[in-house]
Amino acid sequence: MKISEFAGYGDKMEQLMRSVQAGRIVHALLFVGPHGSGKRTMARLFTQAMVCASERRPCGVCPACKRFLAGSHPDVHTVRPEKKSIGVDEVRALIDALALRPYEGGRHIAIIEQAEKLTPSAQNALLKTLESPSGDCMFFLITDAPGALLSTIVSRCQTVRFSDLSVEECARVLEGRGIEPARAAQLAGMAQGSVGRALETDGDGDFHALRERVIASLEALRVRADVAGAAAALEEDKGREGEMLDVMELWARDLMAVQSGAAPYQAAETSRLQRSKLDGSALLKGVLLARMQLGSNVSWPNALENMYFNLTDSGLIRR
Repeated sequence: MKISEFAGYGDKMEQLMRSVQAGRIVHALLFVGPHGSGKRTMARLFTQAMVCASERRPCGVCPACKRFLAGSHPDVHTVRPEKKSIGVDEVRALIDALALRPYEGGRHIAIIEQAEKLTPSAQNALLKTLESPSGDCMFFLITDAPGALLSTIVSRCQTVRFSDLSVEECARVLEGRGIEPARAAQLAGMAQGSVGRALETDGDGDFHALRERVIASLEALRVRADVAGAAAALEEDKGREGEMLDVMELWARDLMAVQSGAAPYQAAETSRLQRSKLDGSALLKGVLLARMQLGSNVSWPNALENMYFNLTDSGLIRR
């Protein structure tokens, strides 16, 4: 994939690339946006284009591109949290590496993923470098939560904001990655336009089976006597409670859309959504309550059954 082909952001990135090539150095870029919106992919594409030795950047076949794609380019430095945070020692090691002359003549490029996980001391260490940038260094800071960064760090970066694409744009990107059109449309709808989430879902061989179990469990609800059997189908999927609630939440939002005459994200499921007896608004409230209960250490089986009993007892399941 080329930068110019990156749906929604190609023009912006091409402008930045031309600025760098013309010597108007952007020494630090802060990529901000929700998980899966393309921040990391764009940072990697931009970096590959900068180290590429070909006229058509990134070519993907020159020695520099191959080293980058193999994770062995000597002038590209990636920092990511190995545990819960990125500590000051990791930042100091990065700064030491950047103090050396670039091996291949251009510049050092540092990519800091999940920058919101930099500890305060790590941020202060990084700030000193950002305040006095070297002409042969460029930084990419990638974050879902810019509020966790020092305002002084943010002020020394050029911020580029990312958002999820439309479902149609997302599907086109997925097709460009070799996913067949019908599956691309389904993945884009389930991911609500997030390319990253769509690719994660596509790579999870168990997700589609889990999703179908969740929807079948919901649609089995009619009366109170149905609760035990419907909940039992999901109570053994330990560790995947968040994923199941995500499926339920999107199903609820799509039910609300269909029940108000709007188009759902999951367009391929329109007829199934129209046949549903569930009230979308009631289901969404139930999902939000279940999330709160799990956060208060209520067990998954209890939170799930509470939600199902509330749905059947409230009279908000259409007969």
